[in-house]
Amino acid sequence: MQDVNTPYSLVIVAFGAEEVGLQGSRYYVSQLTDEEKENTIGMINLDSLVAGDMMYVHGSAGEGGFMRELSLGIAEERSFDIEINPGLNPTYPAGTTGMWSDHAPFHEAGIPYAYFEATNWEIGDKDGYTQTEEHGSIWHTDNDNLEFIEENFPGRIEKHLSTYSSLLTELLKRLN
Repeated sequence: MQDVNTPYSLVIVAFGAEEVGLQGSRYYVSQLTDEEKENTIGMINLDSLVAGDMMYVHGSAGEGGFMRELSLGIAEERSFDIEINPGLNPTYPAGTTGMWSDHAPFHEAGIPYAYFEATNWEIGDKDGYTQTEEHGSIWHTDNDNLEFIEENFPGRIEKHLSTYSSLLTELLKRLN
């Protein structure tokens, strides 16, 4: 992206302490001025991209979901296997997700988000926490490592990361 001209600045942040209360992202958002919040087009959250059976993009509800919709259009153009949460669990309407990851503080501040994740919203409690039909949940278990994923799902890591990288690059080029 360094050679791509965009009408906006890109800020890339690797948040820490997500698993213990979204501390990094909460702190970051708390330090934004009202003007910075107003001028932020959106937040793109990349979280848990390789283990799950399916690749998803979620977004804010209503007009705030424009990054999800733009991502889905790009996915269709490029024949990427990107889906949305189908809304089988009434707690999580179609195309949205829970507020358990680093996009939540941005959402709370009124900043739209796109959230990329690989999981499986059609199994278990249909809440995205059960990632695979074959092994159930992988995150936060002893199986949450690249060796296990590659051994049990050959090629998944490369496919997911390649797809998400291409989608993200195109999304960033088209936002304005």
